[in-house]
This record gives sequence, C-alpha cells and structure tokens, in this order.
Amino acid sequence: MTQAKIWFILSEGQVKGPHDQSEIETLLVSAKDPQIWGRGLPEWLNPTRWRQSLKNLQAPSANSPEAEEIWHVRIEGKEKNPFKYSELVPFLKNLTDFSAVDVRHGENGAWKEVYAVPRVVEALGISRRSHPRVPIVGTLDCKSAQGDFSARVISISEGGLGINDAKSLQIGQKFKATLTSPNLFSSIDTTCEVVYVGNDGYAGLRFVGLPAEFKNSIIEYVNKFASA
Repeated sequence: MTQAKIWFILSEGQVKGPHDQSEIETLLVSAKDPQIWGRGLPEWLNPTRWRQSLKNLQAPSANSPEAEEIWHVRIEGKEKNPFKYSELVPFLKNLTDFSAVDVRHGENGAWKEVYAVPRVVEALGISRRSHPRVPIVGTLDCKSAQGDFSARVISISEGGLGINDAKSLQIGQKFKATLTSPNLFSSIDTTCEVVYVGNDGYAGLRFVGLPAEFKNSIIEYVNKFASA
C-alpha cells in the first residue's frame, strides 16, 4: 500500500489532511460520520468504500502482466493509438493539462477522465496545487430551457464543478444554478456552462461570470486541500 500523504478526511464539517493511509486509520477511530477523499476518487467515500478503493492504487510494475494491459486515450475527444500501460504513463507525463484527457481500460471499458483512475493519477503524481479540483458535498439546483433539475455536486474548483446524476446535458449548454453545500458559508448563485459530459452521469461545468464574493468563498474552501 502506498503511504503517500494523499488523503483528506471530512468529519463534522471540518476537512483535515493530507494524511497517509495509516494516519487516516488512526483518525477514523474517533471521527464522527467520517468521509475520505484522495486525488482520483470521484467523491467522498465512507471508510468501508475507501478501504475497498485502496487496492486500485496499486500501480503495476514495468515487468508485471498488468503493464501489458491495453489502454486507450482521447484528448479533446480525439482518440490516440492504443497504449500498453507501460507506455501510457510516460505518454501522459509529457502532457501539461489533463482537463480534456480521458482514458479507457481495454476494449469494453468505460471512458473516464484521468482524475477518476486512481492508479494512473498516483503514477503521474498529479499535484493538488497545479490541479486544485477538490471534493465537496452539495446540491446544484438548475434552471434551464429544457426544464429545471437538480444534480449532486461531488467536486469543485475556482473555475467550476463536477456533478453526478446529470441527465441529457449537452456540451456548450448554459443555465442558471444555485449551489448549496454544508461545506460553504452560503449558497452560491451562478451561471454554469457544460464543458464535459461522461457516459456515467458525470458532467463538468464551468462557472460563467461568478461574482467575486462567491469566488472568494470557493477559494477559501479549496485552499483547505492545497495548504499541505
């Protein structure tokens, strides 16, 4: 198991970290209703699900059978030639922006953004300071021309949101929305633009014209994760 300090714990509205795995286990003893997150996880996990996810962080060695597994990569929607895993990580390390990079394991695997594949993220050593997208618990109430809807917010950055349970969204679509979260001091009213839509109900949204007072509130929250 990796002992890198990549884990954050949420308990009673307070976020602490980063910690390594053993430190998290120690904190769990006295934490109330704890949730755990690390770079690459799509959302906060309870302790049982977190422990189950740890096995996915075991990146294969260059000589292992897993290193010969076939992976597919697409950048801004354009698919590249297939890679062996042993070739995938060196290729990705040459990139400076992962925001439009998706990967797929095997021929039948689902496309996922790089951040949603823990062992790839761990191998890349992606910096939280360079890519400050962090988890959050919240609800986004949206008003669009296609009708009102609500989505579960799972990540946030100064520039936008990641949501689950998104239905029938199209890239480029814009709508008014209100973000409510126990992790923020107040609700945030903003306009969002859809910049990414996955096959599993996940969507990436960009803030449009976010007022300064709301941006400051988000930056303060994000900095809890970047201050290690």
